[in-house]
Amino acid sequence: MLRALCIVALLALALLLWRAGGTSLAGDYIDPVSHITGQDEALYAHSAIAMAREGHWLTPRFMGRYALYKPPMLIWSAALSARAFGIAPWSLRLPIALMAALSLGLLFLWAAELSGFSAGAMLVVLLLSNHLWLTLAGLCLTDGLLLAFCIGAFYALFSDPWLESRAGLGGFSACVAGAILTKGIAGFLPLIVLGCYWLAARPKERPTFLRITLAALLAFALAAPWFLYQYAVHPRWFWTEHIAVEILGYGGGAPPQTSQENQALFYFMRLAATDPLLLAASCLALPAFFRALRRRTGAAVLLACWLGAVLLTTLAWQYRNASYLLPLIPALAVLAAGWGPFSTPRYSRWMLLGLGAFFFVKISLPQAPWGLNFEGGTVQPAAPALVSYCEQARGNPLIVVDLADDLYAATLPLARLRYAAVVPAAAGASPYAMPFETLGITVTGEQFRDLAALTPAYRTRLREWSLDSEAPIATLITVRTAAELAALAAAHANTDFLVPATYRNALQAAPQEYVGASLNYFLLLSRVAVPRLTRPAWTCKM
Repeated sequence: MLRALCIVALLALALLLWRAGGTSLAGDYIDPVSHITGQDEALYAHSAIAMAREGHWLTPRFMGRYALYKPPMLIWSAALSARAFGIAPWSLRLPIALMAALSLGLLFLWAAELSGFSAGAMLVVLLLSNHLWLTLAGLCLTDGLLLAFCIGAFYALFSDPWLESRAGLGGFSACVAGAILTKGIAGFLPLIVLGCYWLAARPKERPTFLRITLAALLAFALAAPWFLYQYAVHPRWFWTEHIAVEILGYGGGAPPQTSQENQALFYFMRLAATDPLLLAASCLALPAFFRALRRRTGAAVLLACWLGAVLLTTLAWQYRNASYLLPLIPALAVLAAGWGPFSTPRYSRWMLLGLGAFFFVKISLPQAPWGLNFEGGTVQPAAPALVSYCEQARGNPLIVVDLADDLYAATLPLARLRYAAVVPAAAGASPYAMPFETLGITVTGEQFRDLAALTPAYRTRLREWSLDSEAPIATLITVRTAAELAALAAAHANTDFLVPATYRNALQAAPQEYVGASLNYFLLLSRVAVPRLTRPAWTCKM
């Protein structure tokens, strides 16, 4: 069994690293239906690069400010990998790919124990050909790492439903702690499943209440130190960003959405569009699964708790994101492989051949929502221009307008980077954002012109939030109109700009030199090029 696990994990790791090495950061669609990119990957990658180069291992940072929206497990692992192997897309993604590959090996063993090795092989092919799993398991995002920890916890419970062995109890608790340190409140999913399983399983196939309590306490003891440290050292920032904004704002409020469908329709449409084959295979397995559930067999009850907990928490969380479907994908694969009619020895060979054929069909149509892209590259139109600009090794500051790059520039070794946004009207206080205007992290065009005079006041306010640094000041500049953007460019002739093409007419009189980068974007380069005193510290091809 160990040999089979290793073979499956190595196969999955090879496929994931193939994509990880060829796809630029933030260069793939998380939601191929709405064409939502992995912007957060650039954010996490920037924090991991900063941690690997500068330290601050307990408190991640983004563009100089604290980044406490998520716990640091992802950034820790990516930073350690970058420190060991150098800064590159594949090294930042390596820990997530490795954990995802190992968790796939555990799922193979799970399905094989339910219905034989052919069922395990079917599960492997189903997951390797799933767009969401293959994408999120190979990007520097919290989703793949969270899922790996959850699968580890579920497999520990599947292997030892009583949690009476040291390996079962310790493995479950360690995986729960890892999940909490990866994505905060979402990491409680294995504990929710454990609680549901304890209520639904037969008494002889469930842990005692004492063992459940011990597992939860051990998990909290492992995860709590980082949260307690942040609350003790950075109480104001931690409470505002991690609790008020991330959990209460996005989880319990009514945050702005990327789609207007209701919760259930949104997720069903994404599941059907990204993998109709998995959805059909899992539906065919439902009759046999319900029969096993009526008998209250341990494996069926555990999977039902997994499916139910994911559906309940996903629909209850107010913000919609296609990546939240990821924990459901392997559960459906276990359902299809463990109870599906085609996992029996009579049909398994033909089913595997069919799944293999569909896998190659998906590879041949990478642009389809259910397609698999092994061609590499990026979906970011601004990325080639930014890579070319980075390779020029200019020492001038660069301002990217309207976050046109999905934060991709933040991963590059640039001399000085800022962002600018054209916002027609000043927004009031929002429960979905930190008070960056008060702290001077976000400034207006007028304030940016007087930045030297305002910096002492901003630095004092940052110190009040336990951040003693000028680095995050004015990393985002807001202007109200295209004319104000033109005034910003005119007032900073020694600054370079990356600008969406919609502002071309407004910036015709800018003192910088116009460079047509693409149909969608253009560069305004200062006519006085400032040479960099040092070479870029890592590759520009991120």
